[in-house]
Amino acid sequence: MRPELTKHTVFTYFSGDATTLQKQIIADWLAEGRNVETYFEWLEEWERTQLQFQPNTSAALLAVTEKLLREEESAPRRLTFPAKKAITKTMVFWAAASLFIAVFGSYLGRDFLMYRTYKTAFGELNRFCLDDSSIVVLNANSSLKVPRWGFGKSTRHVYLEGEAEFSIKHTTDHQHFKVHNADNSLITVLGTEFVVYTRPRQTNVVLNKGKVELSSNAGEKPLTMLPGDRATIEKNGKIKVEKLSEAQLVQHSAWKQHRFVFNDTPLREVAAKIHEVFGVVVKINDKELATRTATGSFPAENAEELLSNMSYMYSFEIMKAENKIILIPNP
Repeated sequence: MRPELTKHTVFTYFSGDATTLQKQIIADWLAEGRNVETYFEWLEEWERTQLQFQPNTSAALLAVTEKLLREEESAPRRLTFPAKKAITKTMVFWAAASLFIAVFGSYLGRDFLMYRTYKTAFGELNRFCLDDSSIVVLNANSSLKVPRWGFGKSTRHVYLEGEAEFSIKHTTDHQHFKVHNADNSLITVLGTEFVVYTRPRQTNVVLNKGKVELSSNAGEKPLTMLPGDRATIEKNGKIKVEKLSEAQLVQHSAWKQHRFVFNDTPLREVAAKIHEVFGVVVKINDKELATRTATGSFPAENAEELLSNMSYMYSFEIMKAENKIILIPNP
């Protein structure tokens, strides 16, 4: 009976001390695509105990692949007689090795080897602690890419698409934390708290406390933000800054309590927000209703709850049609 694969076995392989049987078990285990993520989690954990090791992920992938193939080629060959097509150990190995290469190659193209990606589904919030002890709260339908290797030591660059609140931990070597946004703008921070909204419509940065530098692809001198500032990056890269009141600052973090805050916001923009957060298409065929503005704070954990709470105040009815919600003005 073949021994069961354990983390210790994989760590032994990373150290270069695995037996031939252990290597074969690992190859078979990696043939199952669902184990790839676990493999790299264990690799990262092992490397943290090897402080002298500086990983080169591309070279490592090539080395592992070549090593497996080289070991198979050097293994003793047995003479076989023609027979019915059957699954042999060699066939299993080559199938595993091929899948290993195919899976790793495809993930490599999606930055899988270089970055760990945190994602939230529509309507989902997630809070997590990075390796440098910084805290991130990720809003619905958002993603954050964080380097797998050296984060908090040689790099503190992250890549955001969507919306998130950051609470950045100051480091003893005063290393800057950098947030790359979807519109190619860059936030450089040193021990601070801020909210970033970066979606196709626009990018906003709201600074709660501390200090950040904000730069865009317009090529202008980086702009320094102070607590209470909200910066909006326009399509041409220009940065517009305005000072917010305490109440307005709180509004920009209301999504953490599943609340939606609007201030003279046209219902067509409310519909766009619903699509971003919940993935639900809201149609408003009436022009007057689409421009009707909403003001207030509305608790909701799904699109129907939000629209139902607003319908009484803004005089419209809700109708479902296939995967859409249609708003109809009351007579």
